Amino acid sequence: MTFGHSGARLGPDARAPAVTRTNPTGDFLQFLIGCCLFSAGGFLFANQVMVRSEMSLGRGLWGAGIALPWGTPGMGLLMVPLAIGVCLLFAGHTRRWANLLIWGSLTALVVGVLNSLRMQIMPITLWQLLMNVVMIAAGGGLMFRGLRAYDTSGRDVSSTAMHSNDDVEALRREMEALKQRLAREDSR
Repeated sequence: MTFGHSGARLGPDARAPAVTRTNPTGDFLQFLIGCCLFSAGGFLFANQVMVRSEMSLGRGLWGAGIALPWGTPGMGLLMVPLAIGVCLLFAGHTRRWANLLIWGSLTALVVGVLNSLRMQIMPITLWQLLMNVVMIAAGGGLMFRGLRAYDTSGRDVSSTAMHSNDDVEALRREMEALKQRLAREDSR
């Protein structure tokens, strides 16, 4: 057994300290403040982004081309497998193929739309950019910290915390006694 600078045990027996904080109101408030910071930082950053669509055939010098009012060529062809997938889904035949066609064509549509978008960040000062990033990061950290004390079912982690060493030793002794008892019964 080795000890670190703080005197804590290191090695295979070392465990992370159990979370002892069990204040649901404080955790919720912390999560709520984090959510507000994250949302505000995301909004302020997204407010500086300009999005435009490139719906043109070809690009000449300086990005000029023939604008198409109906969108990118070939995107309508993705409606055919989508329609076939929906038809198969409602007909009740080959559900696996129907899901594959539906999700594949929807994914291709989303990728095609995102590919036609051009994003540009408007001029922003370094201070504003740093504040946006800090607000997003601090908000995310506070939200995770507010959720840290709870497991996936919403129960408090400290109520299901690790057992003490005495409990573990008693359990080991009981298991050894059961093993010996089973070995004696098997030998008969």
